[in-house]
Amino acid sequence: MWTTEHSLVTTVSKEAIWKVWADVENWPTWDKEVEWCKLNGKFEAGTRYTLKPVGGPEVEAIIEKCQRLVEFVDISSLPLAKMTFAHEMADVAGGVKVTHRVTISGPLSFLFAQVIGKKTAQELPEAMTRLLIRAQELN
Repeated sequence: MWTTEHSLVTTVSKEAIWKVWADVENWPTWDKEVEWCKLNGKFEAGTRYTLKPVGGPEVEAIIEKCQRLVEFVDISSLPLAKMTFAHEMADVAGGVKVTHRVTISGPLSFLFAQVIGKKTAQELPEAMTRLLIRAQELN
């Protein structure tokens, strides 16, 4: 199994951050590794979405967990592996701690960690900064 995560503390409201997370079709405005996204229903557990990474094939994912203003978790299936993205918010001194965690598990996790994981880990801090800038615009 391979994991990476990044956290930031912000004064942006949880409501504004949640609004940006839930606006799946506009993820490319803050995550430059995403070409487009299409949510197939409501932003809630059990809903599927399709995402096209820049330079990669379309990926189907499912929102596994969705607790408003707290967290959402989505899972993408890869050949002999799965990629889990956890997006969390928690109140801390000084504001809200926002964490994005990516886990790749399964027999081929070592391969996908090299092919996808490395780049994801490099891009995560910048994507989260853009997420919070976008949320601040809505705050």
